[in-house]
Amino acid sequence: MQDFGLFAERDITRAEQLLRKLERFAERRDDFLDHIDVGALDLSDSYAIECEDDALDETIAFGHLYLEHLHQMDAFRAEMQSITMVAA
Repeated sequence: MQDFGLFAERDITRAEQLLRKLERFAERRDDFLDHIDVGALDLSDSYAIECEDDALDETIAFGHLYLEHLHQMDAFRAEMQSITMVAA
């Protein structure tokens, strides 16, 4: 599976772009898999597809949580800066 580097990204805008790219990749991959006969594949290939699907789904799900975390940290950082400015 392609490594999108989502969790290494600290910039919210860039992380959102990477998550959208990953979601688009997942949709296109699903469309592709819908058009092939997965049952005709050997067991190792169908297992690899299933493992990659699970990893992709997990990355997307955690990606949304990660973006929420980045937004919360940005709000916290702004709040801390405003407190620091008032105290100074």
